[in-house]
Amino acid sequence: MTVIALLASLCACGQSGADPIFAVASTETIVLPRADQPTPHRPTLERLKREAASSGRPLEEVVKRYAARVAATSSPRPTDFDGYDPAVTEPDVTIDGIPYAELVDIGTIAKSEGISYEEAIDRFGAQSSNSRVIDKLNAEFPDEISGVGYVDDHRGLRVGFKGPIPARAIELARTLPMEVTLIGGKEFSTAELRRAQDTIVSWLRSRPEVATMTAHPDDETGQVKVTVQPKVMPDDTEEFKRGLRLPRLDNPHITVEVTLSAESIAVQPQ
Repeated sequence: MTVIALLASLCACGQSGADPIFAVASTETIVLPRADQPTPHRPTLERLKREAASSGRPLEEVVKRYAARVAATSSPRPTDFDGYDPAVTEPDVTIDGIPYAELVDIGTIAKSEGISYEEAIDRFGAQSSNSRVIDKLNAEFPDEISGVGYVDDHRGLRVGFKGPIPARAIELARTLPMEVTLIGGKEFSTAELRRAQDTIVSWLRSRPEVATMTAHPDDETGQVKVTVQPKVMPDDTEEFKRGLRLPRLDNPHITVEVTLSAESIAVQPQ
């Protein structure tokens, strides 16, 4: 099932028709409003919506019947036994560029989120095309990207950069059918944050006072967040943390936050 990351919503302000830019310390923010972004062209789904409305059948059912008809004409495989859905397993079955397998996942998401199938398609239907643009951003700016994530219940995308926002990144962002917020001047990259995490994890694995541990990077704050289970819980947690003697990181803008846990974290030092 398509995994959708739902992050905190970001407020977008500014005059209509312009790219508002706000300066906070050394950072810059450019917001590309949804109204100025391209609108997905989905003629087949629009036709199926009208068919669903006129027939009184749910759109999800109408979409499934349409996909089955397409699969029946494109796949020589048998379709008459239980548990086999050729529309899902046949990769060439797409509707307006959306693989039918993704439309099935979107139906599941609609139920879990308590929203209509139509709304779920509007939010998540561009997943594949969005992913291609995100892949381009990561490929073209591997040392500059500082976090890419969906926001506002998948209605928008937030893209960070270590330094200034590249003109090419704005060009790519303008192809997305959603509001895009680009943030420059974060002073760390995702790649640096991952390397910092590896450095911290490697160091903590060598510490005899550590029983188990886990760590994850936070692209928003530039922080490596670590949870450590000591072999013996200390009376003075701050002294214990200082005693870990964490190594100095290459990028001083990346920080480490250590939390102690009396419970096992399940990842043991090697």
